[in-house]
Amino acid sequence: MVVPLRTGAPLYGSRRPYLLRRRRPTWDAPPNPMQQEPAVVAAAAAPVELCHRPPKNSFRNVVYYPISGSSFRANQHTLRESPRQCRRLIAHISRKSPICAFISNIYTVLFPQKVPPDNGDNTHQKKSPLPTRYSTFSNCQKRVAFNRNILLRQGLTLIATLIESWHDIMEIVDEEMYSNDPAVSGEEIVEEWLSLFATETLTTAHFKQHWKEWVPKIYSPPLNESCLNWRFDEQRGQKILFKTLEEFICSGNPSSVLTRLSEMDKPPSVCGKVFKLGEPTYSCRECGMDNTCVLCVDCFKHSEHRFHKYKMGTSQGGGCCDCGDVEAWKKAPFCEIHIAGTKDGDTNKSLPEDVKKRTQLVFEAVLWYAYNLLNTGQISDIRLGDISDSFFDNDTYCTILYNDEIHTFEQVISTLTRVLKCNQRTAIEFVTNIDREGRAVVKCSSFQHCNELKQDIEKYTSRHGNKPLKVLVNHAYVIAHQVYAMKLLTWLQNFLGHGAGFRAIFAQVALETPQNENCIIKGILLKDSTLWKSARSQWQRLLISGMLLEYENKKELAKIFTKNYGPVMKDFIKDDHDHSFSISSLSVQLFTVPTLAHHLIACDDVLYILLNTFMSECSGKCNKAGKLEFERSPSSAAFKRAHFMLHDLRYLLSSIPENWNDDLRKNFLHGLFIMLNLFTKMQGMDAVTRQVGQHMEYEPEWESAFNLHIRLAYCISLAIKWCSTDRVVLVKAYRAVLKKLDENPCYDPHERWEAIELVDHSASCIMYDVALKPVSIHLPLSRFLAGLHLYLEKFDIHFDEMQAPKPTPVEIMEPVLRAQVMIAQVHAGMWRRNGYALLNQLYFYHNVKCRTEMLDRDITLLQMCASLIESNEFLIHVLHKFNLINWASADYEVTSLKSPEEDSMRQTISLVEEFLQLLIVVIGERYMPGISSVTTEDRIKKEIIQHLCIKPMPHSELNKIITDDIAHETALDDVIDELAVFKKPTQTSGKGVYELKDQFFDDYNVFFYHYTREELSKSEEAQRKRRKGAGDLECCPPPRLLKLNESFHMLVNLLQCDVMLHIMQIVLERCINLRARSYSELQLHKVLHLIGYALQEEESKNYPFFKFIINSSKFNIFNLVTELLECPRLDAHKGLVKWVLRKYKDVANQKGNEGGSSSDGGETSTSTNIDNEKERRAKMAAERRAKIMAQITAMQKTFMKENAELFEETNIEGSVKAPKLDDLAMDVSESCEEQPVALGSKQTTRIGIEKTYVCILCQEEEKVTKDGPTLVLAAFVQQSTVLCQHKNNEVLTSMQDPLYLNSNLGPAPHTSTCGHVMHSECWRKYFDNVMIREHRRPYRLRHPASFDVDKQEFLCPLCECLSNTVLPLVPPLNILQPSHPKNLSTYDEYLACVDVILKKKVKVCHGILKCSAADCSNVHCSACLNGSNGTNLDSESMSICEANCLLQPYQVFYSCIFDNASEDFGDLQSKFEGLFPGECPELDVNLREMVQLFAQVTYTRGLNVNPHPSDKRLAPMAWKSLSYTTHAIEVLLRDSNKPLLGNLSSRQRDCIESLVRIVGVLGTTWNNSVVINNHALNLLSILHEHPDEGPSILQWDSFGFLIPLTFALPSLADKESPTPIPTGGTLELHTLRTVFLAHIVKILILMDLEKLSDSMDTGLNDDHEILEVLKTMKKHKDGLSGHSVWKHVQDACVPFLRCCSLFYHYLTDVPAPSVLLEVGGDTFANMCTYLDLPQTPKDLFSSERVWKLVKKWCKHEEVELFLLGTPLQVVHEPLPVNRLIDLPADYSELINTVSTFTCPNSDEDARTPSMCLVCGEILCSQSYCCQMELNNMHVGACNYHAQMCGAGVGIFLRVRECEILFLATPLRGSFVSPPYLDDYGETDMGLRRGNPLRLCTDRYKKLQTLWLSHSIHEEIARAIESNNHVITTQWHHL
Repeated sequence: MVVPLRTGAPLYGSRRPYLLRRRRPTWDAPPNPMQQEPAVVAAAAAPVELCHRPPKNSFRNVVYYPISGSSFRANQHTLRESPRQCRRLIAHISRKSPICAFISNIYTVLFPQKVPPDNGDNTHQKKSPLPTRYSTFSNCQKRVAFNRNILLRQGLTLIATLIESWHDIMEIVDEEMYSNDPAVSGEEIVEEWLSLFATETLTTAHFKQHWKEWVPKIYSPPLNESCLNWRFDEQRGQKILFKTLEEFICSGNPSSVLTRLSEMDKPPSVCGKVFKLGEPTYSCRECGMDNTCVLCVDCFKHSEHRFHKYKMGTSQGGGCCDCGDVEAWKKAPFCEIHIAGTKDGDTNKSLPEDVKKRTQLVFEAVLWYAYNLLNTGQISDIRLGDISDSFFDNDTYCTILYNDEIHTFEQVISTLTRVLKCNQRTAIEFVTNIDREGRAVVKCSSFQHCNELKQDIEKYTSRHGNKPLKVLVNHAYVIAHQVYAMKLLTWLQNFLGHGAGFRAIFAQVALETPQNENCIIKGILLKDSTLWKSARSQWQRLLISGMLLEYENKKELAKIFTKNYGPVMKDFIKDDHDHSFSISSLSVQLFTVPTLAHHLIACDDVLYILLNTFMSECSGKCNKAGKLEFERSPSSAAFKRAHFMLHDLRYLLSSIPENWNDDLRKNFLHGLFIMLNLFTKMQGMDAVTRQVGQHMEYEPEWESAFNLHIRLAYCISLAIKWCSTDRVVLVKAYRAVLKKLDENPCYDPHERWEAIELVDHSASCIMYDVALKPVSIHLPLSRFLAGLHLYLEKFDIHFDEMQAPKPTPVEIMEPVLRAQVMIAQVHAGMWRRNGYALLNQLYFYHNVKCRTEMLDRDITLLQMCASLIESNEFLIHVLHKFNLINWASADYEVTSLKSPEEDSMRQTISLVEEFLQLLIVVIGERYMPGISSVTTEDRIKKEIIQHLCIKPMPHSELNKIITDDIAHETALDDVIDELAVFKKPTQTSGKGVYELKDQFFDDYNVFFYHYTREELSKSEEAQRKRRKGAGDLECCPPPRLLKLNESFHMLVNLLQCDVMLHIMQIVLERCINLRARSYSELQLHKVLHLIGYALQEEESKNYPFFKFIINSSKFNIFNLVTELLECPRLDAHKGLVKWVLRKYKDVANQKGNEGGSSSDGGETSTSTNIDNEKERRAKMAAERRAKIMAQITAMQKTFMKENAELFEETNIEGSVKAPKLDDLAMDVSESCEEQPVALGSKQTTRIGIEKTYVCILCQEEEKVTKDGPTLVLAAFVQQSTVLCQHKNNEVLTSMQDPLYLNSNLGPAPHTSTCGHVMHSECWRKYFDNVMIREHRRPYRLRHPASFDVDKQEFLCPLCECLSNTVLPLVPPLNILQPSHPKNLSTYDEYLACVDVILKKKVKVCHGILKCSAADCSNVHCSACLNGSNGTNLDSESMSICEANCLLQPYQVFYSCIFDNASEDFGDLQSKFEGLFPGECPELDVNLREMVQLFAQVTYTRGLNVNPHPSDKRLAPMAWKSLSYTTHAIEVLLRDSNKPLLGNLSSRQRDCIESLVRIVGVLGTTWNNSVVINNHALNLLSILHEHPDEGPSILQWDSFGFLIPLTFALPSLADKESPTPIPTGGTLELHTLRTVFLAHIVKILILMDLEKLSDSMDTGLNDDHEILEVLKTMKKHKDGLSGHSVWKHVQDACVPFLRCCSLFYHYLTDVPAPSVLLEVGGDTFANMCTYLDLPQTPKDLFSSERVWKLVKKWCKHEEVELFLLGTPLQVVHEPLPVNRLIDLPADYSELINTVSTFTCPNSDEDARTPSMCLVCGEILCSQSYCCQMELNNMHVGACNYHAQMCGAGVGIFLRVRECEILFLATPLRGSFVSPPYLDDYGETDMGLRRGNPLRLCTDRYKKLQTLWLSHSIHEEIARAIESNNHVITTQWHHL
């Protein structure tokens, strides 16, 4: 049966799937039709017949090719207009059936350069499948280029028609396929259910029976197909399986009933939108309760929060919008959309009773059906209760592959390729599907076959000890039911949005517990870890939609979640999926609700359950001593997953209760005691012992302990805050901690204590040598006690009131003191042998992430103990622990001489400094609530002041120094604004910084305890410099101290106790004693700091008992300080000593006692001494200066006497030159009247200067000459599309002609240079060494390198700029080729000569001839003819071929043969000969080689071919590179608004100057001009004869045509000799004039008269010629002003004339007129004057020959079609400056835009959408699903797009990462900061901070300039060079 094809059927619409069947003997997979030749395809496809759905047992004998209706639902316009989109479609469908392969072959005919289908091979066949006679198809394109678009549209229309017709056939097949199915409609099913419901006999079993019958018919996987090719009849499924449920519930039309029910219900007041992966979210920093409270885009746009300070981010999937949740927001909880749901109304919320009952039945059936079906095990009763069914008669099973986080993409891809025998592309699609969905059906076949596949996959993936991939075999019907169950859950989720009544029924069903079974919610929680990704996500979304919108439902869900928290988390820990895919991630939705969290703690004991579960994980990590101990093992990964419980703990504790009840107290303490057990296990863990004999052999595992602390730290802070709000809880918690400390002492209770005496005071100290015994910095139990102690005073509780058992303050202090001593010893260099592990631990101990609950708590504990222990005793304990008791003795200097060990003394000095630092911190650091009356805000202020004293800082760095637990960011912003002034960024790459206000510098503390050593040094230097500049003492005095709270008053007593004063005394005495060995400047500095503290405390009068001045007099402190002024050791701190003495004087005067008076007198005398000393030193300095000045004056006089003659000559020259200044001014004024002329007979004198350069490699000076050593510049040539007006256009790309630059300006080779000069021989040696070095490097270290030596790339030896060739430096062209005698021939005479030349033009056949010499009318090269015939192949005959193309492919050359020149030219002979230079210069051999080397690079890069020594395209590609590079420089100057010739950068000047000269001498490097002569004749023919088969003037760029014409025409003088260098004579002038005319005609052709701005007619009739030209084009309209047309022409000519001025300036070396050196001086008139071009239409169009030319150009077939209105793709003049796309000002708009972007291949949300900034296309980057093959390599979407759009260079904005990607396909790239800044002038790469971002136009302009200047390659190379990351980015995957 033959079904005729029909046309005109709609291309889109709902279609059913269909099948093709062809008979085969086995069920093996069919061969891919596209892997065979086209002729074989047709044979292989036969016989094809249409089939019905197969019977049950016929699967073995047929193969099915399912083709999706959706495959053809493409927009018809897209098919016909976008070849690329069509190619993707054809490539997809060509794999589906043989008939579709025929369509693919048609497409291949239309696009022979591409091969659409991906057939698995890595080698693309580049041949066209057309016969040989069609191989000139591309030539046809060129001949009738304007018909190409029409041809393509017709071809694509043919394909679309075939697809449409094929679609109609399949629709018929579809109808036949289902003809045997029972004709049951959905209405009948619903009626049956309703009737049963009316009799109350309807049960859930009826629904299951219906699904059992229909689900396999609609959703069964087809045999021998994978999930990639499943095409289900969704329309039928919707009608029978989904619509029936809705109709039954509504008992009528669902849409009308549901609408009516929605009207009855109030609008929702809670949003509850479930976020997809990557969807934008917004959180308000002012109103959110915490950072988990977020809004969706719609709610944010309609809320008040958009005007607040907000954060934006992207969701990881699984969360929901919190709009409407009053507990999530401090204010404005509702947006404008959801506030309507809060208004009171008379609406009846309850559903009708019958609807309720029907809904309950359906929900119950749906939920239990989905619950039972969705699992990964073998389903116990897959027949759904019908045991009589012959279910297993159908041997159709599926092999299902599941996702895990163990195996990599590459491992699974290689396994599937090997086992399934599929190509890589298919394997990638499988893996992408598995990663996205969590599983994929890779085969549907018999059980035996599926089981074999399962075993093979497990075998291959279990190698190397890995866990095998999870693979299951299940019946196809089970898979069908699971597919339907997933769709049912989606349906149910959507249905619940119809009202709160439905959600109430859902909650009732989900919470109902059947007999002997769990309720559905509990079941979901317990079996979540057994499901695959998409099933897990579906259940989560359903629970969020159904249970979280109403508070009571949420509460019930939270209770069940809490009761099953243990098993859920245990399952999660055993699992390997991400947390966001686990049901345990629901905790953030439940535990962050304050009232719910308090209820769960009080009533469900959630803290105990949570912490007990975590403790069970910790129990296996404990050592024999009961302390946690971690090892480097795979099991540590499970413990890291257990850390998520600590996040949940943080959520529960994040809301501090204001009101307590007994249940809350009881259960909070119940959980807290478990937390204390955890602290006990952590107390003392990871203890370290000092290595003495040898270095530590193995680094201990320290990271796990710190990771645990980081996650637990915030929970500890919150627990302390909870305790601080209730007296009962605080007391019980404090007692419990004391008890734990007493039960777990850090010392041996049986060990004796030692009595230590010092200054008549003694103390009993615990004997423990930190240098010998283990010490730990993990002390959470002690630190928790310190945190609680701060709040005792709030409730008027004292430590002594606590009941025993409890440790003494000395015992409490012991472990913390040990840790401080260990840190001091590490700083002293005593622990060097312990390696980096200890240093890393100390780094994190001080780091902002950990210090709140480590360093800060330790200081608090020491302050607590210092206030509880007698001050002298406390200091003795500290000295003893530091092992400094001997140092503190008065005779230490004498006794230390007995053991003079340098190391020991250095360590002692360092320990003393650390000891004094600890005292300063304990006494002076009071910015802690509880120690003094400060707030958290004061604490933040102190931190910010201290850091801004180091240097001005950006906002992001200030954010990093403040821990999350003490600052909310909005409050932080207010504090920063109060303290500092914001300075905006000054440069495009700078950051905005904050500078501290002057009044806050007095709070600076040089020994701030959060400073690192580096920060301390920098801040001290900065503050000394600031104070010196302000005229203050050059020192850093201590700040004023805050008043201590009463319970900490005794802290200040440390400053006046005897031991402290003794310490001060011995340090001061040893400073004065110059022989003392234990002294250091830092000790003195710190003691003076402590004295300053003491004086300020006494001055404050806050403590009546504090008498420092009186007590210090006993130890002679201030007399010692006074003596310090004369001490030579005191240079650095003399200013501080003066400050101390002044402060002492002020305090003493305050006292008004006798001691004060005597001290005052001493101070006065001291001040007098200071002033006298100052005067004496100033006088001595003045004398020294006067003496030096006298010496200099004497030396000057002596020098002038010895060189008197030289000075006389100088004076004479000055007197001679002086009057010449006026003459020079006159010359300038005259030159203004006579502007220089670059071309023609009026040419100004050419000035060429031979420059001298220094080689950067050998440092020798060399002058550039034609015979001397050759000098070269490092250069880079790249194929570019930056200037292209139409990018990614395959039609224009295929029409490229290497002879000239087309009107699209590319793609073309661009040349750039860094300007650094080398000898050519030096460069060769350097490059050879680089090649050798790079090839010796191991392959693993070679990529990604910043350059590729295989592509001849290298880095400039000086600036490391990326290069791939060299530009030889050529002497000025006027020196090589002086101007020949001026030729006065007119333009008409020139045109007449050209006509003669073209008449004598002939074609010559060269190469291996394919034409018949007898029939061909062309002239034939005899040498090539003999070579083709195989004769005379000796060396002599080979040298005869003038074009040097013997045995090369067949090619036709133009030649001009003058038999008798006098007859041919007649009177014009002399004029003709006078146009050309007489002789051609001969260059040095080395220089010629370098010029040829450069030409080869432009040839290979521009055409993407291998080097060729004599290809005729060599010279044209060099010409094209010059044209394009000149255009690029002109565009860059125009874009930056710089003068044309007055402000070129050195790089631009060196580049264009060298390039013009190289191209100028290129013709002299060949022995004859045959090839260039051919190009000259070809160009003249195109321009002057202008045949229809050639290009029209619309197809070439005028300047790109001028360059080859200029350099080729001199070859017409004599083709037997090299081509002379153009000199800028009459020939060049007339050439330019012709092209200028053509350019003007082109402008007139393209001009839109309707858009022409009318201007006043000046009354002059000089412009009527331009109207005549328009009449010739039939474009004239009434009332058109010739003046306005000519004005438009002048403006449009400016870019062309700018390029010409640049080019001829460097070609002729004629100086530029001064007007072209100024901005705005490049006017039409000025440039025409410089180029000697006519400036009026009358002068331009005055000749009859010119009119003939104009008419020829206008009569070209393409031009006529354009003028008739045929739509052709043309490039309009003037050429605009290409720009990157316009970006929105607000970055959130970009995020919102890409949130709706889906992957074009998988229709899923793209994870990493990237936007091309060149064309604006959004791509699915960094994803396997969108990989394409490029040059036999699979590359990501960005790489492929960069090749198509930017010739291998791409600039992309990765929107969700907020970073710019520079790409140089395929192996190089770099990330740079985006042009978006926040309010603080900073970028935010990665959106880590999430601040609102605004577009910075300056930065985007800089990016634009970078792109226009072709610097992307260089930027990438520099970024790679400076990148120190060990892990490299796989750029080809992007």
